[in-house]
Amino acid sequence: MTKSHRLRVLAAFGPALLAAGAVAASASSAFAATATAKSDGAALFTTDGGVAPQFLAGAQTVPHFTFDYTDPSNHVTYPITMVGTDPRQGGTTTVHTVIIPFQMNFVGAGQDTSILNDLGYAGFRATATTRTFDGSSKVAQTLASPAFSDNTYPSDLGGDTGQLGDVYMRAQFNKIGTNYHVKLVNDAVLPTQVIDVPVDEGIAYVRPVPAWRVANGLQSTPDYTGVADVNWFSTRVKNAISALHVSPDTLPIILTDNVLLYIGPNNYANCCILGYHGAGSAMPNSHGAGSVHGQGSQAVQTYAYAAYTTPGTYSGYETDYTGTRTTPRPTRGLADIHALSHEISEWLDDPFTNNAVQPWIVASAPQYGCTGVLEVGDPVVGVWFGLPGNNTATNSASQKMWHPEDEVFAQWFGRGGVEPVLGSSWDGRFTFMGPRTTSILVGGQPIYSAFSVYAQHC
Repeated sequence: MTKSHRLRVLAAFGPALLAAGAVAASASSAFAATATAKSDGAALFTTDGGVAPQFLAGAQTVPHFTFDYTDPSNHVTYPITMVGTDPRQGGTTTVHTVIIPFQMNFVGAGQDTSILNDLGYAGFRATATTRTFDGSSKVAQTLASPAFSDNTYPSDLGGDTGQLGDVYMRAQFNKIGTNYHVKLVNDAVLPTQVIDVPVDEGIAYVRPVPAWRVANGLQSTPDYTGVADVNWFSTRVKNAISALHVSPDTLPIILTDNVLLYIGPNNYANCCILGYHGAGSAMPNSHGAGSVHGQGSQAVQTYAYAAYTTPGTYSGYETDYTGTRTTPRPTRGLADIHALSHEISEWLDDPFTNNAVQPWIVASAPQYGCTGVLEVGDPVVGVWFGLPGNNTATNSASQKMWHPEDEVFAQWFGRGGVEPVLGSSWDGRFTFMGPRTTSILVGGQPIYSAFSVYAQHC
């Protein structure tokens, strides 16, 4: 497998330009003398567009604050912008959201899926099929989830009560038990956007885990996944936000039902992106792009896409060809709101996708390579903790809980520079899960111990 580099969908509200980078097993190694199983891929999250700090002063956009810190390891000063009120001032910030469900209709028309041969296990074969994935079917679950509803968190995670993003921000800046909050209020579920996926822009198929489970009598019917080209999808997102007149002070969340994204024309194996967040300049309530060079009052739209993820889309969640289990692996909690939790946390800490930091690298996320952005979910993709209350799930006990992702705190990226400005996290840890994460072993190796100390240089 080739290691990938950090991917960015480089667009404001114009054409998407995709940076190079492989995120799954190389297609060139799909066949050998004897069929060899390929990894079913590393889950990936990315960013779209971005607005530089100099264009944010006085902008019409979500509430935010900015601070500077100096990294003591390289003596460079970095400006950082986050959602909410400066924690040094306290107080409650409420950010409004809307959910935009995407209903995506895929057509099976004999597309060549040979690039997926032996994905997951030797002998796996994929067939493109006609299938509809309706994000509106996941709206109720999403609104009932910890992303929007209050939960009480275990004592080793701070013991706080609140929404997921609010609890994360309060723990990050040692504000548990204070009046500091960053809360989301969803104003509306906007009309479902019905999107017909062209034959050459995506396919629907049964991924390796459900195919294997059906073949081995562990489930009666297969689960399907839709995959679409990321550049094509990005344009649909921007079109929907403009057409629905979303206000720039509101966060639109594009919700799909297990529709993921691949990189490169018909390169279904270069997959999968489960979510991204972005920012771009657009005139408020208009159908067109606006100038980013406004006189301090330009509209800056932030947005996010997240796939409500079906358990078993990736291996390691339930019993499959990688082993027998009753709960997901500590690093494979890729289900339900995992992608949404990732994107909300990253949006909170980097709403305009412009927060540069000294580049970092971790063994736990080789798909990102050497990365110089403050993206708090990327280093811990798949690492999860359970919260009760996912009452819409009907299968195993593990599916009857929510699977939000762990998130890294800004202090880890700052290498000791953030604390003199905003203080340490609630107990000095560098991720929300803290010791739960640093104690994880993969292949007998403590690859998450990197979060016991500050970020390491590339």
